[in-house]
Amino acid sequence: MEWGDFLQLCRNQFPTSATIDKTMDREESFLKTKEWILEKKSIFHAHLRYKHFVSTVEYLEYDPERDGWILWDFRPIGSIKQDILRSFYFHKQVAEGMSLNIVGYKLIRIQTKYLFPGDSITPEDYLLTEDITPRMESEAGTREEEWKQFQEEVERTNEQTVRFSFLDSKRSCRSLKTCLSPSHCAEGKENAKEIFDFRDSSELAKQWFALGYHSYETVPDSELTPIQKIQKQAHLTGKTYFDRNTFENYLTNVTKTVAFLDFESINPYIPLYPNTRPFQHIPYLYSLHIWDTENDTLTHKTYLHEDLGTDPRFPVLAQLQKDLPEGITIFSFSDFFEKLIIQETAAAFPEFLEFWERVKSLFIDLAMPFKKLWIYHPGQNGKASLKEILPCFSTESHGGLSIREGQDANYQYLRLIKKQVTAEEKKRVLEDLKAYCKLDSYGLFLIYRMLLERLSVI
Repeated sequence: MEWGDFLQLCRNQFPTSATIDKTMDREESFLKTKEWILEKKSIFHAHLRYKHFVSTVEYLEYDPERDGWILWDFRPIGSIKQDILRSFYFHKQVAEGMSLNIVGYKLIRIQTKYLFPGDSITPEDYLLTEDITPRMESEAGTREEEWKQFQEEVERTNEQTVRFSFLDSKRSCRSLKTCLSPSHCAEGKENAKEIFDFRDSSELAKQWFALGYHSYETVPDSELTPIQKIQKQAHLTGKTYFDRNTFENYLTNVTKTVAFLDFESINPYIPLYPNTRPFQHIPYLYSLHIWDTENDTLTHKTYLHEDLGTDPRFPVLAQLQKDLPEGITIFSFSDFFEKLIIQETAAAFPEFLEFWERVKSLFIDLAMPFKKLWIYHPGQNGKASLKEILPCFSTESHGGLSIREGQDANYQYLRLIKKQVTAEEKKRVLEDLKAYCKLDSYGLFLIYRMLLERLSVI
């Protein structure tokens, strides 16, 4: 959704270049690129082809001083990843196959420390141009070896055989669960996926599979960590593991009335509001359940910022400050996120600094017990996300919601801001967002109540 705006900011740095329009058909785009290369024109969205390889270069710049070409990439990221270097090398191989003289590699990415002043983005501060040429040259040996392996694999694939499996030390093939060809990698043993559910197993699970261990039961205890032994026992018995003593200590100082808080946020890489940074999380919605355990009364509070043209941070925190009773324990799932939201908003609006100081020590992370396996249900299958945990301990599930993931909520709210919805759809999306966030905080309540029941406190 933001890509078009980012791309335009990058292209504006080169105002006199030609562009291969996306409306061109495939063959026309190759022919037009070749024509402009012969004319030594710099080209946006250049389509290159050599033998059976094709590539699309964001910007192919002609350098008249060196009579060569510079490969450019535009990426809305904050740091350079290996896949970018591999992408450059692929473009290089195709371009040189076309007899182009490649003299450099450059990247435009995002300056993550950029602080949006308001009104409009200042490209000279927001965009960061990096010359990747020295790094490409220093890592040429690595790239050449990867290219050689890639070509070998292409040839083998053309012959309808597959060399690699998930048992090889390849980042893309870590688990039988994500294997694209289980009948090749584990013929007759495709159902052995469960050993890859062991927590922190990764490469170990590959070794176990190679040794003939294809189920929880067959992996010897001598091979397992204490946490993995808990998992194994839970799956063999079908019973939930529960570390009562650890929980009693963890919940010692919890207040009688407790809160369950969940934020939803957007983190656009093109900042929308003054004094925000790229990728900064901007809260626009919270759901707050408050439970008085002594009277067994549950109250729900929520705020969704519907004034889509304005910064939601101040009104979100102002309403939360009103809705949240003072001095009570606040449960969140992976509470680092909720605390970061409040802390960064308070830094931007100092009137909330006192509120932040008051609440930051009241948070308890309800994800920690599941990450550390103080409690484990075999239905979790090694996972510790709220969406995996909730159906194991209650009748509730995110499965029936229109919005089921935080990333989708992020995307939907950005659609509202960009006015990419009808009035009817806007109303539906707002209700869907509230329903999603509400289930998250209500799910925390259900989990906490379940823990108290297991501790025989209620």
